[in-house]
Parts: sequence; structure tokens; C-alpha cells
Amino acid sequence: MKFDLFRAGLAALALAALPATAFAHGSMKPQHGGIVQMSGETLIELVSGPKGTDVYLSEEDEPVAATDYTAKLTQTLAGKKSEAALKPAGGNKLSAPGFKAAKGAKVVVALTDKGGAKIFATFQTK
Repeated sequence: MKFDLFRAGLAALALAALPATAFAHGSMKPQHGGIVQMSGETLIELVSGPKGTDVYLSEEDEPVAATDYTAKLTQTLAGKKSEAALKPAGGNKLSAPGFKAAKGAKVVVALTDKGGAKIFATFQTK
């Protein structure tokens, strides 16, 4: 069996590039204490608090302007659905004041950008 130095070098180079590729879209760590999902290039963080539910948008660790989107939340719990509009609340934050994400619910965030492209993220609340 002949050892091919060129192929071995290519394989080593490909393995060395794996960690950089794995983090190409930025951190998946929640920045606001919520839960995160990746949809395409967009990181969506769902945060439920006493005043309502907020969603934060980013791409490659950079905030994405919430004003570029129309959005809504759809929650399903025990076969019942409820919806709420998300409104821009400054920077990369969208808010649904008064909307409480229930524990154990499935929550879908539906975003539509100004060009009409749609982004969806599904969360299972804890």
C-alpha cells in the first residue's frame, strides 16, 4: 500500500478546519437568559419573563435590527393554540407584552423580513 503524502496532508488540513467551521455562525449560548434556536443564518432567542415574551435576533454574534421584521408567536399547549404579535422593541428585540410562554408548551416564532422571506423557529419551553 502506497502512502500518499498529498492526500494525508489534505485530510489533516480538513480536520484542522473543523472547529472553525463548527462555530462559523457564532455562539449558540443564550445572551438574555432564554433558549435559542438557529434558523438558517439567524439565531433566535426566546425569553419569557413576568412582563411577557421577548425574542432577540442575531447573525454571527451581531444583532439584527428587529425593525426589519414582522413577527408572531404561536403557542400550543394541551392541543390549544394561542397567538400574539411580536413588535420591535429597540435594537434586535421583539416583544409580546403580556404573552406568557407556558411551561411544556411548543412555541413557534414566525418572522417575515421586508423582502417577504420567512424564518421559523420552534421551541419547547421548560
